Amino acid sequence: MQHNSKMHDANQLVRRKQFEASEKERRVTFFSTMISDFEKMIVNLDRQIAAEEVLTRIKDTEHPQYSIFAKAAAKRRQNLLSSVAHVRSMLDVARRKLHELTVQLRDLENNQSRLAPASSTPDAISALR
Repeated sequence: MQHNSKMHDANQLVRRKQFEASEKERRVTFFSTMISDFEKMIVNLDRQIAAEEVLTRIKDTEHPQYSIFAKAAAKRRQNLLSSVAHVRSMLDVARRKLHELTVQLRDLENNQSRLAPASSTPDAISALR
């Protein structure tokens, strides 16, 4: 009966690690999407700044009549660039943790398959049919 309890505990651990891995995968996807969205916004702001500079014919950001809109857009762009750098570092951490969990999960599953009683292996089940 103790063997059955160990298998149950091992199954629970595997399920918990699978859940943690799926959460990390979602986090990696979320960060990747966030970075992509921010990069699209940055490109859009670049276009808006360039269009405003063409419209006002003033490209010198130090000029007293430089567009307030272009200044605000440039500030927003800079904030997004900082955010992208920060989210990239969070993405790197999430990817490392996902990799670690994947390795742990693979090891647990390999150990679990070695601990499984012979009567529950796929070959043994097929033989019982």
